[in-house]
Amino acid sequence: MNSPSVLSAVEPVEVCTASDSSRSSTPRFYYMDSMRSILMMLGVVLHGALIYSATDHWIVSDSHNSIFFSLLDSVIHVFRMPTFFIIAGFFSMMSLQKYGIKVFTQVRLVRIVVPLLSTALFVNTLELYFRTTVLHHEPMSLGHFLTRVLPQLWLSGQWVSHLWFLLTLLQFFAVGISLFLIGGYLPKLSQMRPLVAGIRKNCYFLLLIPCADLLWNVAAKIAPNIFHGSLCCGLLNLEDFITFLPYFLLGLWLFKDKTLQDEFHRIARWEWGMLPLAVLVHYLEENAHGFNTESLLRIYSFGVICALASHICYVLFYRFMNRDSRVFRYLSDASYSIYLFHHICVVIFGYLLLSSTIAIGYKFLAVEIATFAVTLSLHHFLILRIPVLRFLFNGKRTARS
Repeated sequence: MNSPSVLSAVEPVEVCTASDSSRSSTPRFYYMDSMRSILMMLGVVLHGALIYSATDHWIVSDSHNSIFFSLLDSVIHVFRMPTFFIIAGFFSMMSLQKYGIKVFTQVRLVRIVVPLLSTALFVNTLELYFRTTVLHHEPMSLGHFLTRVLPQLWLSGQWVSHLWFLLTLLQFFAVGISLFLIGGYLPKLSQMRPLVAGIRKNCYFLLLIPCADLLWNVAAKIAPNIFHGSLCCGLLNLEDFITFLPYFLLGLWLFKDKTLQDEFHRIARWEWGMLPLAVLVHYLEENAHGFNTESLLRIYSFGVICALASHICYVLFYRFMNRDSRVFRYLSDASYSIYLFHHICVVIFGYLLLSSTIAIGYKFLAVEIATFAVTLSLHHFLILRIPVLRFLFNGKRTARS
């Protein structure tokens, strides 16, 4: 899920990154660099785990699988993208306040749209060709694929793949700009202060975030033709937008409210009790479907798990990784490249190992090591050294000084 600057673009990232902030008087958020780097690497782990998951059928699925990789995928899934969007919202508001809407828009569009289009046109097209000719056993020339098959795949939204994060981030940027624009015209609502203070204390507002999941599911049941799948050739996914918007809004609020920052930098006692309770409820109701109380309880409990897990992740990095590190600075800068190129690598390496008789644990490690080796090499030896590639895949016009 995913990263853009805070992700430095990626699925990863917010692309308006902590690295950008270090070039001015704004203090560098070291734990953000560490968080972005590790969460980015967990994206590679997540997609690799899907190959060997016993419960998921991914692009490439090995006939030998394990429930361990299903659990690994599930655990990473609950906190990774929510935490990314919190960070993205935080740095978006920081940049809006510091540089204004015009500069923010110009920088973000270049940092996201250019790599988005470059990856979609070159990397994802190659992946779709590989999936069509090799995985789906439909041999054809590249020319035939580009002229006859690819247009249909684009119209159906299959070009998006892991780039959904960047598309959603662009939509959230529009939300952030709108809120920033109208914020100065809104009157101070003193009568709202007690309510805000109440939900801010001990981060009780985290219990409200799952309401977005409930809203989406209710809407999908009422109007399935509208609230289902992607719209406009994959450019808009309403489920992703509604589900993750609260986390981006939290990031915006987190930067604006220093009192909230103090509350958010520690885990309240109630969270330690609520998290296992939510896990238990979700387990008991995991087979509940339809439009009923049990199903809504399952949806809400999962939302609580995601909200609390993302908060715990944030706090752990703040407490234990808030220090300068050359390794994490480098990985933070490389995270955008890893995000853009890792998906096709995982698919190809996973496929090449399907017929291997070695244990799936060794297969998984081989896919991970090969993917990191290739993506980091591309970043270090090509993207950092060739200005055109740095612009196309990192959205940077000049080399980093």
